[in-house]
Amino acid sequence: MNKSEITENLKSSPIYNMSQDSLENFHTSFLCWLGNTYPEKFIKLFNDKRFDKTKEYNCKKQVIHTNSNKNEGNKNIRTDLEFQFNDNELIIIENKIKSYPDYNQLEKYYDIICKEKKETIFILLSLVDKINLPKQWICISYSDLAKKMNKIFCENIEYKRDYQDYHKCLIQDYINVINLLSKSFPEKNNEIYDLYEQKKQIIDDLQDIYIKYRTSELANYINKEIKKEYNWEIKESFSAKSKEGVVDVIRKLDENNRFHIQIQGKQYSYGFVYLEGKSNPDDIWKERIKIANKLKDQGYWFVDTKDPKRKTKCENFYSYKPDFIYRQSNKGIDEKTTYKEITNRIKKDIEKFEQNLVKIQNCISEFVKY
Repeated sequence: MNKSEITENLKSSPIYNMSQDSLENFHTSFLCWLGNTYPEKFIKLFNDKRFDKTKEYNCKKQVIHTNSNKNEGNKNIRTDLEFQFNDNELIIIENKIKSYPDYNQLEKYYDIICKEKKETIFILLSLVDKINLPKQWICISYSDLAKKMNKIFCENIEYKRDYQDYHKCLIQDYINVINLLSKSFPEKNNEIYDLYEQKKQIIDDLQDIYIKYRTSELANYINKEIKKEYNWEIKESFSAKSKEGVVDVIRKLDENNRFHIQIQGKQYSYGFVYLEGKSNPDDIWKERIKIANKLKDQGYWFVDTKDPKRKTKCENFYSYKPDFIYRQSNKGIDEKTTYKEITNRIKKDIEKFEQNLVKIQNCISEFVKY
């Protein structure tokens, strides 16, 4: 089935059209309804454990758990979906359609929840099935979920008497939708930065989701490698205007001053945030530009970069309001670049920055005291 055929099929589906406003929440809500309406079948989707109909069960979404670890500040966690059955048995489902799962987040979920309940099964739902997860977690792709649902809910099942035809149509439509979504979503790549080429093969409604997912995947890869050696922060985002993913690798000097290595689309850039200085915003911009030029001229930052194509208020720098200025590298990132090559490039820039840290601080010492 080609791209246009998948699109035509999805557009004719009530379930698909209802899911568009809040994709992950919709799928979580549908599965929650399924768990409460057909609990004995729902369990078979995720586990072969015996379900005792004589005992209470409950399927809930957005469940909050309190972290009792004082060293972590008692921060709460919120799971997407939970199915509790047979008194003290629990299935936790984390639904990841448009982002890559955070390894540390999943480990924290396991640590906190298992202090409350020992008999717990941890499931990650994803459009892809080959994901690096903590050993306690099981990944189920939406493609596999569709196959299981088709077998469990479409063969020899008694639907609720008063809603038999309605429930059957709903569930069959849902199976069809997640099956088509899975077919449209490319299989796991070989850790190559080809997302903007690959997205052309995807139906229009999924292209932004695909870019967000692959950007998240890259950020996760970089974070895993960088955190081993350096105390730099990794953040990801999505530009709705340019339809591009953004990965920021950030070094904070303090709360007001930080340096960025930024990947957006096929651009590799160096950025600088400076918040201190004069009370007048125009004076702060002038100071920021002076510091940035000094760093560039002395070869500590913004090295091998190009001037903006258009005139900006920051002279030879691009800028984001209110405080971020940057320059793009002369060397971008093409679709054949591997995640490993991108990460090694970032490491070299980090190493150079850390080697020159004292000199960098001296460059801005006339404006900021350390």
